[in-house]
Amino acid sequence: MGHRKTVQQLKLQLQYAQARKEYTPPVREVGESGKHRKSQKVRYEVMSHPGTDKLYYTIRGAFNSFEFFVEDTVAELGLGAPVADGSPPRGFKPAKIHATKSNGEGTVKHAKDSGRPYLSYQPTGGQSSYSAPISSRQGTTGVITLVKTIATAKKEVLGPYGRVWFTPEFYVLVD
Repeated sequence: MGHRKTVQQLKLQLQYAQARKEYTPPVREVGESGKHRKSQKVRYEVMSHPGTDKLYYTIRGAFNSFEFFVEDTVAELGLGAPVADGSPPRGFKPAKIHATKSNGEGTVKHAKDSGRPYLSYQPTGGQSSYSAPISSRQGTTGVITLVKTIATAKKEVLGPYGRVWFTPEFYVLVD
């Protein structure tokens, strides 16, 4: 025995089918592309490699994030110019520094579905969060010192509710 659909269900299905038939996707403006953030290849030194020799990978990082964290060169983040080092194995995650900017006064916004009002401290216009790979020849302690230095330097730019944090490297043992 099958389940019979109610009149209400059939009406909803018809309404959905008509809406799909009438839908035309928006036309992209000429010369415009999607939100593509420029990235840059850098040489990353693996800090948790168990061997005695150094291990390097070529990874990508967002250009905007590099500009935000360091004004001069990516060498300040412990990264180097890309060389044919090879790409990291699947599952490898480099150590990263993250930052989020905020406003002092919240703006009232409304949730899409429920319409519930809430306060947003996100700055209007422009990028509000950044993340970039970070490495150090001194290992984890060197990276922590570097993150603290960057955090104090960017304190004014972040705003009262902004913050800087660090995620450690996840090294995958590969044979």
